[in-house]
Amino acid sequence: MAYIQGQARDQTSLFPVSLEDLIPEDHLVRVIDAFVAKLDLIRLGFDKAVPKSTGRPSYDPADQLKLYLYGYFQRIRSSRRLEAECQRNIEVMWLLNRLKPDFKTIADFRKDNKQAFSATCRVFVQFCRTVGLITGDLVAIDGSKFQAVASSRRHLNVKQLKRQQEKLDKRIVQYLAELDEADKAEAGETIDRSAIKTALEQLEARQLNNLTCQALMKSMGIEQFNTGESDARMMRTPKGPRVAYNVQTAVDAEHCLILHHDVTQDGNDTQQLEPMAKAAKEQLQQSELSVTADAGYSNGKQFQACEEAGITAYVSPNRAVNPRSKEKELFEREDFTYDAQQDQYRCPAGKLLTLKQLNKGERIYHAAISDCSNCPLKGQCTDAQRRYVSRHAHEEAFERMEQRMQANPEMMVSRRSIVEHPFGNLKQWLFGNGRFLLRQCEGARAEMALAVSAYNLKRAINVLGVRRMMELMG
Repeated sequence: MAYIQGQARDQTSLFPVSLEDLIPEDHLVRVIDAFVAKLDLIRLGFDKAVPKSTGRPSYDPADQLKLYLYGYFQRIRSSRRLEAECQRNIEVMWLLNRLKPDFKTIADFRKDNKQAFSATCRVFVQFCRTVGLITGDLVAIDGSKFQAVASSRRHLNVKQLKRQQEKLDKRIVQYLAELDEADKAEAGETIDRSAIKTALEQLEARQLNNLTCQALMKSMGIEQFNTGESDARMMRTPKGPRVAYNVQTAVDAEHCLILHHDVTQDGNDTQQLEPMAKAAKEQLQQSELSVTADAGYSNGKQFQACEEAGITAYVSPNRAVNPRSKEKELFEREDFTYDAQQDQYRCPAGKLLTLKQLNKGERIYHAAISDCSNCPLKGQCTDAQRRYVSRHAHEEAFERMEQRMQANPEMMVSRRSIVEHPFGNLKQWLFGNGRFLLRQCEGARAEMALAVSAYNLKRAINVLGVRRMMELMG
């Protein structure tokens, strides 16, 4: 039995096949085309949205935006690969009407419209909210590290510079000693004094450069700096320390659509709950909002700020562990009763602990030495002369958070199912576990805006279908 045969390459036809005939009615490129057609590119701030009356005509920013949305949808981020797709991909030919911009034009469009991409992302979020894909009943917040363009070999930090300085000082002392030995050497011995002097000059130049870097970083108030990308920071990732950015997302629980995102330089998430929750609330245009996040967002000041803004947060409190003896269990802070009116703690033995000092936002209370020395419960309380108890400046906010979490233990399970899904897609499907292509925070934000737009677009198509999306956009 013969195989299925295709048409001969030199076969001709009376009526050539058009691109319109090759693209199905329910193809995703039709959604991209319809979405971009509805955008007000001038209001969004796209460069060259108004064509000039003189000079060589430029490419329509709408066509280039279609190309990038399609590229990020298909895991194609390189401008050279997008140029190749314009020449061989029928879907791109249909989308761009057979336009073939070169890679430099494609790359410049992404470089020159960084703010406009973020605005476009917000417009699609508002569209999803209008058609009911986003309800705003519950929002999950999470962060993940995405590797920057810069190499870790070009990264400097104060501790590293100080270690290098110590090594350079030792080597300079060694070379100076060798020069002294050369001066004392007998005439018969041959010591290359010029070579030692040249090496010493090179070490002194490196030492001066090191000290200059330390002085500059101290004057700028920074602990680390990357010479290839000043905004990037060394962060802990599952693959070890990497030069990266901390990407934050706020995801709606209804269909796991990303409401808001941001690219930050913070190595952890402790300062991100309030800004992300407020941004999500503003995007939803709601007077109240419920958000959930993991223990990495535990921060009493942030809890208090969210409550004052009408945001109900569900975060696992991450508290400091009470000091323990190696041989026995000691009384926990919860075993002490706090009197808010007197601002005092009462220990299990009935003795009072008074305020001693304030330490970085914490209030430190201690008992009298005489009370502890004569206490029959001292062996269960402390091994020191007296017992100390610390109280956070926003302890009441922590207590209210603990009560909410005890009443709603399912929130952590919901958080995982909501927010882990988008990050998994962004890393595997869009970035392919790669790194950003653009440098600095602004460039990383532009790339993330395109990636989030592509993710939300794909998610909306999966929920509604192409035909329904076309109807709603029409």
